Amino acid sequence: MQNNKYFFEIDNNKITYITVKSKRKTIGITVDRNGEVKISAPLNISEKGIGEVVRKKAGWIIQKVNEARKRNSNLVSKEFIDGEKFLYLGENYSLKVVERNFNKPEAIMQDDIIEVHILQGLSGESRKQVIKETLINWYKQRFAKVAKERIEKYSLQLKTTPCKVVIKNQKTRWGSCSTKGNINLNWRLVMAPIGIIDYVVVHEMCHLRVMNHSKDFWNLVESVLPNYTESREWLKVNGSRLSIEEYMNDFDVIV
Repeated sequence: MQNNKYFFEIDNNKITYITVKSKRKTIGITVDRNGEVKISAPLNISEKGIGEVVRKKAGWIIQKVNEARKRNSNLVSKEFIDGEKFLYLGENYSLKVVERNFNKPEAIMQDDIIEVHILQGLSGESRKQVIKETLINWYKQRFAKVAKERIEKYSLQLKTTPCKVVIKNQKTRWGSCSTKGNINLNWRLVMAPIGIIDYVVVHEMCHLRVMNHSKDFWNLVESVLPNYTESREWLKVNGSRLSIEEYMNDFDVIV
C-alpha cells in the first residue's frame, strides 16, 4: 500500500489530501472528523487521474472539510472531574471520582452516575489519565456484553454468525467485516443509542452474506432494519459526540 500527500487550490480554498493506493477497483474519498481528506485509489491510477477526480469533487470536499472544522471549533476538552457528563447508550451520566486506598482503579454505574474509583493522592495529568483509562476499560467491557447480545439477536434473523468479534479502538470506522468472517466494532458505539448500535451491527453482519455495498446488500440491511437510513444519518451528524476526550458546547449539539 502506497501513501502520498498532495494539495491544490481552488476558489481560494487549499485542499490537502493523502492518497492511499491499494488493490481496489474504484476511487473513494473520505473526510474524517478532523477534516483530513483521504483518497483511496487503485494501484494503476496515476496521481494526475486522482487529481482530476479530486477537482471534480472539490465542492463536496470543501463543504465536508468546513463542516468538520466548524464542529471542532466547538469541541471542549474533557477535564475528567466530578459532575462532567459522559454518554452511555445515548444517555448522559455524571462522573463521580472516588478516592480509595487500593491499587486497582475501577468504574461502577449507580443510577445516573458513573463512579470511578482511583488510588488516593493522584493529581494533575496522572490523575486525569487514570480516570480516562478506567472509563475506557469500563466502556469496552460494557460494549462487549451489549455487542454480544445484539449479534445473537440478529444472527437469528440473518441466519449467519461471525467467526470472531473484536472490540477495537478505531479512529475512522464504526465497524468492519473481513473476508474471513470476522467483525470489528468501535467501542465508542456504546455511547450511542441502542438503535444506532443495531444499525452498525446489522450492517457488518450483512457483509457476512454480501461483501460489498451493492443494491442486494442494502436490500438485506433494509429487510432487517427498515429505517436504517435514519440511523446512518444520525451517525453522520452526531458521530463526533461519541468521544471520551471532548464534548460539544451545548449551543452546537444536534440531537
